[in-house]
Amino acid sequence: MKYLETKHERNSAKITGLTVLIVALLFFVVGPPYKEIPEEYGVAINFGEPSQVNEANTPDKPSNSEAVTEEVEEEVSPEQEVEDELIEDIAEDIAKEDVEDNSEAEAQKELEEQKAAEEAAKQEAAKEEAEKQKAVEELLAQQEEEALRIKEAKEKAEAEQREKERIEAKRIADSKAEAERIAKAKADKEAKEKAEREAQVERERLAKAKAAREGKERADKAAAAKAAKAEADRKAAAAAAAEKNKSGGSISEGFKLSQEGPIFPGCEGKNNTDRKQCMNQKVSAFFSQTFDSDLAATLGLSEDQSIRIYFKISKTGQIIDVRAKAAHPKLEQETKRVISLLPKIRPAMQQGQPTTAPYSTSIRFKAKE
Repeated sequence: MKYLETKHERNSAKITGLTVLIVALLFFVVGPPYKEIPEEYGVAINFGEPSQVNEANTPDKPSNSEAVTEEVEEEVSPEQEVEDELIEDIAEDIAKEDVEDNSEAEAQKELEEQKAAEEAAKQEAAKEEAEKQKAVEELLAQQEEEALRIKEAKEKAEAEQREKERIEAKRIADSKAEAERIAKAKADKEAKEKAEREAQVERERLAKAKAAREGKERADKAAAAKAAKAEADRKAAAAAAAEKNKSGGSISEGFKLSQEGPIFPGCEGKNNTDRKQCMNQKVSAFFSQTFDSDLAATLGLSEDQSIRIYFKISKTGQIIDVRAKAAHPKLEQETKRVISLLPKIRPAMQQGQPTTAPYSTSIRFKAKE
């Protein structure tokens, strides 16, 4: 265990030591002086003085012992002085120690106050540092929260933008697909309608061709029936006209006049002028029945159309060297096709012999809308 660490313990130890010393000195001062005892008396035993507790029994005169005491006191006065000096020294030491202890206490107090101030300063600095750290952490937390909020807002805006772009792309794709579907449906419809028109045109053309063939067959039959009768009339008229047309005949509109012009089936028994007019009518009627009247509209042509026709009637009555002039090459091809379907025509006669005769005419028709 540790002792004399505090001021109180040290002062107590000093006072205790001083008390013991004083008591020891008192034994020397108060005790009777030591005397040499004669040998004849034997051993000297000092029993001390009688107690003076009871003052009533004390005689008025001092006893010899008091006298001895005073004498003894007078004899030990130098020792008393030493004791007093010792007490004074001890008191001075105690006073010095008290001063030193007070100085040490003050120094210790100042040191403790300084330590306390330093500790308080440290605590204050630590508190300020903690507050700063807390403020920094709060600022960082706010910055992180703001950054997170900005990031979330940015991601949300980007997601909304992507969704808008996806919706817009889908809308454009749907619009494009719908436009393509409508265009395809329209194209299919137009192609179907065109195919139907072409099929209808082809059917009508075939029907007209069939009707033309049937008409031609009927005309051929009628012509054959009339041929026998007309042959006799022709031979009679040929003899009479031969003399008149020795010069080779004259030129009339449509073909060159010979002894006898070409005779279209159904135009027998007429003179050259009437036969020419009759032939023009027959050719126009056959053309109207056989020609594809929708072709002009299919080709995008409108208004009235005019076709100039040239061909020759051979010695055998066949249609040869067909030419046509029209607003479109397909009209010319169709015209040549129709003219080639004309029934067999009786050839022109020159001085009693069949001869090739040219023929020309113009056909007008109105294009269908």
